[in-house]
Amino acid sequence: MRFFRPFPFVFIATPRFQKLDFPKFDGKLDPLAFFNRCKSYFHQQRIAAKEQVWMASYNLEGGAQMWLIQVQQDEGTPSWRNFSELLNLRFGPPIHSNPLRELMACKRTDTVAEYQDRFEAPLPRAGTLSETQRIQAFMVGPQLPLSHDVELHNP
Repeated sequence: MRFFRPFPFVFIATPRFQKLDFPKFDGKLDPLAFFNRCKSYFHQQRIAAKEQVWMASYNLEGGAQMWLIQVQQDEGTPSWRNFSELLNLRFGPPIHSNPLRELMACKRTDTVAEYQDRFEAPLPRAGTLSETQRIQAFMVGPQLPLSHDVELHNP
């Protein structure tokens, strides 16, 4: 007599993908955040390199969309690398800017939270800084008497 032995159930865990919205870009802010979100989206959704510019171009708005139309008329559709370089040249900070100088010149004139936001804006473009260097640069900005109080706590 044969006994039926059922196959053991094997559950294969499939990756759970979150629905991510592709970032929009209108050219009014620094494109660095846009590039970072695009890179994350492309990685998470496994977007092929040849599709990346097309996806990004579909999500440009306003002046950024008009800029890309002109680039495509002049040069054709660029590679992702060329696209990101051109977009950064057009909408990023001026080439002659000095993000480290901007960081060091940042002063607190209002709330600490607003100062922190202004301080952190040029930070990604300022180059590689150690945590100690970032703290020291941040400590330059608070005005008296707050600067003394902060230094006493030795953050």
